[in-house]
Amino acid sequence: MKKQFNFASVKVLILIIFSFGFASLTTAKCVYLKPMNIKKMGMGFMLSWETSEEADIQAFVIQRSTNGIDFKNAGDVKGAGYSTKVTSYRFLDLIHTGKKTCYRLLHYATDGSFTISETFFMDKKNNSTFSIASVNSTITNNEISLTLDAKKSMTINYEVVNKGGQIVKKGSQKINTGKNFVNINCKAFSTGAYNVVLKNGNKNSNITIKKVSEREMPQLEYIVVHM
Repeated sequence: MKKQFNFASVKVLILIIFSFGFASLTTAKCVYLKPMNIKKMGMGFMLSWETSEEADIQAFVIQRSTNGIDFKNAGDVKGAGYSTKVTSYRFLDLIHTGKKTCYRLLHYATDGSFTISETFFMDKKNNSTFSIASVNSTITNNEISLTLDAKKSMTINYEVVNKGGQIVKKGSQKINTGKNFVNINCKAFSTGAYNVVLKNGNKNSNITIKKVSEREMPQLEYIVVHM
């Protein structure tokens, strides 16, 4: 189990406006082997993930959300820095929200810049033929990117619904058994919250995403790590 990275003695909190342009300049790079695994335990949620490559990853900051849009810091784990071998991580989140909980990771570089992972969801042990494993829930570019786990090959129908209940985009895609990627162009969407509904027969799954402009990116507590 990776030792939890303690910011207590070194952190300096400043407030920044995060912009897409700023993020593109960061040296932090992280390649995941597969989506984060989230298991509910008696005392909380156990999070585990593996990376196959890390470039200037000094720390992972774990964030939790109950709606897929608003996130709060749950803790942090020290990264491998620079690595091209498989590295495993685990983190126990001791807080029970009593609601559907999802997580994402911030990848911090030495200079304090960071990138944001996709949003990861708990692996549900049910009779559904497919489930959403991850999604980029805060959209700053022109594409909604979902990762789906499917128990068999099928055709998925999707609808994107705005807050007024109007369907602004719909389509379909064939997926295969195992891991699949569904990308939905949202260039024409205005900023705001949307509900993405995925359907196969009478099996539905949905997730809320939010498209924002660079200036509308949320303010984040920025932790500068002195190594």
